[in-house]
Amino acid sequence: MSSVFALPNIYEMITILAMATATYSTRIMGFLWLRKRTLSARARAVLDSSPCCVMVSVAAPAFMTTDWKMLTTLFVALVMSFKFNLGITICASVALLALLQNFM
Repeated sequence: MSSVFALPNIYEMITILAMATATYSTRIMGFLWLRKRTLSARARAVLDSSPCCVMVSVAAPAFMTTDWKMLTTLFVALVMSFKFNLGITICASVALLALLQNFM
């Protein structure tokens, strides 16, 4: 009998730890590489805008769907982003998508 809340087996645990190591190592290497360097204003602007670029690359594929539930949620999130902060927008969007997917 399989449980929904089962602990990961050894292969899953190794995979999770490998992904965590890969993610953390990319962040720490960037820090170690740049910690003693002074950055120009242009380089600082590029690094400051990088998180926005990453967020767009994560969210953009969702717009390439024909699922009306996803498109409705994306539209609501877009409208809410002009009025509310990021946390409220994300929580409301996730809740709306969950409601639409479970009850429609």
